[in-house]
Amino acid sequence: MALIADMSEPERQSWITLIADVCVFSIFIKSMTSGQFLNGFSVDNNDAAGLVGVYILVIVAAIIIHSIIAGIFAMRGKVSGLERDERDIEIERKGARNGFWVVSIAINIVIFQLLVENSLPSGYEPLFSVTSPSHMFFALMAIMFLGDIVYRATMVLAYRGP
Repeated sequence: MALIADMSEPERQSWITLIADVCVFSIFIKSMTSGQFLNGFSVDNNDAAGLVGVYILVIVAAIIIHSIIAGIFAMRGKVSGLERDERDIEIERKGARNGFWVVSIAINIVIFQLLVENSLPSGYEPLFSVTSPSHMFFALMAIMFLGDIVYRATMVLAYRGP
């Protein structure tokens, strides 16, 4: 593990943003579940108002945290005079591409699951269900977070690589 002092500014920003994304994702998980992971994972069935509340909480938290991080690094960049180079841009592209593929594949899995659930007999018990609004909301929001976490984790790993 590298020391923070040995990291470049974009690498520091990638690490901090990754940690922030994981924290916001944890808030989302806590808001949508009963918090019992040892006896099985289950999503709480929330009404529409509860889902809107969770959505607003998560989006506002992510916007505020990302704005603070971007503002701090923008000020640090002005003071130090450092700018992003071609390597930083390529690393960001690689992260965005990997995040896109995770989101694309996961959404296709959810679509397939929805089709399977609605085409098989009523006795079928899927591993995870996406027919209720709470479960669909959870699946789509989790996919968004996983895509962003893969995006940031790819950047962190690329900065550590050769």
